[in-house]
Amino acid sequence: MGAFSGSMTFSTFLVRGELPRDFRMRFLEGIRRDAFRPLVPEEETDESVGWCSIQHPFDLDLTLDKVLFNSYLNLGLRSDRWRIPASLFKAHFTERERDVLASKDRDRLTKREKAELKAAVTSTLRRQILPAMKVVDLCWNLDTGVVRFWSQAKGLVETLHELFTETFGLSLVQHSPFVLARSSGIDDDSIALLTTLEPTPFHALVLEDRADDQEE
Repeated sequence: MGAFSGSMTFSTFLVRGELPRDFRMRFLEGIRRDAFRPLVPEEETDESVGWCSIQHPFDLDLTLDKVLFNSYLNLGLRSDRWRIPASLFKAHFTERERDVLASKDRDRLTKREKAELKAAVTSTLRRQILPAMKVVDLCWNLDTGVVRFWSQAKGLVETLHELFTETFGLSLVQHSPFVLARSSGIDDDSIALLTTLEPTPFHALVLEDRADDQEE
């Protein structure tokens, strides 16, 4: 989450590209197409990723009034993954393997039989557990082109880039002083001066001020 509650840690991006004239309906079409689809135990897919309501992660019937708030487009990026503990799977697989071998009066299974048994055990366990769910909020200011995504995890950020481009036909670039200067229309000579600056942590300035006060 993050936009309404929880962590205040987020990543900031700028959107590359212009909004189409009919962006509301085109964006909604893309959002509905790429909306989250729940995992199915019988399928081989281990993970599902897609959009959901920013307020209710189980609400996948996305409409304009659920995603557009004035000049802001708000969504949740939901990711579900099957996480079957290795020890649990091994115990069930061993038990099933023992039963199959006994029924066939054999000492071992073929490679194909093991693969089929593994798929069967996996499907059975998936019906008994819930997939692990993670939802990250996204807030896009359509006027400024600034996107805030309430995660800095590399994997989630990469997933966001791919899904965002697929859904909206636009790309994201990491927010930075250089990118902001370039997008603000600052001339090349002024932008070149940015390369001569050295980053300074804000807390370092505070420590320097305190040191100066103590010397005085």
